[in-house]
Amino acid sequence: MLSAVRNFFGRGEGLTPTPSPTAQPKVQDVKAEDYATPQKYLDGAEIPSYYQFQSNMVADEDLKPGMCRNVDVDKRLTVPTRTHLRFLVTATDVIHSWAVPSLGIKADGTPGRVNRVNCFIQREGVFYGQCSELCGSLHGFMPICIEAVSPELYAAHAKKWYKD
Repeated sequence: MLSAVRNFFGRGEGLTPTPSPTAQPKVQDVKAEDYATPQKYLDGAEIPSYYQFQSNMVADEDLKPGMCRNVDVDKRLTVPTRTHLRFLVTATDVIHSWAVPSLGIKADGTPGRVNRVNCFIQREGVFYGQCSELCGSLHGFMPICIEAVSPELYAAHAKKWYKD
C-alpha cells in the first residue's frame, strides 16, 4: 500500500526527511527584562504595535460640559468612516473584554493570544464602551472611546501622528 502511494506522488523524490526524535532542540537564554510588563508601558517603554498611545479616563474634576462621566477619555481612538477596520485585541495581565456595544463589538483580550475583530463604521460620531468582564479591582474604570471621522479629516489627523 505504501509503495502505491509513493508511486502516485512521484516516488518520494524531493521529500525532506523528518527530524529524528533524538535531535536536540535549539536552546536560547531569555532574560526576565525581555518580557513585557504593564509597569514598562507606564514608564514609556515602546509598545510593540503599529499605532500606540495611552488613553486614561477623565477625572470627575476635569469633566467639561457635554463629556460623559466614567466613559470619556483624555485621548480618543480616531478611526475613519466608510473604511474596513481591523482591531487586534490582546491583554498582558488578565482576561479583559473589549466591548463597544454601539458598534456591535465584543472581543476577549487574553494574555498570549491575539483576537481579530473586523468593523465597518458608516457614520461619524463618538462610540463608547468599557471592559465588560470582571478583570480586577479597577474593572469599572477601563473606558473605550472611539471617534469616527470622515476619511479626509482622518488623513489630516494621521499626518500629525504617523511619521512614516
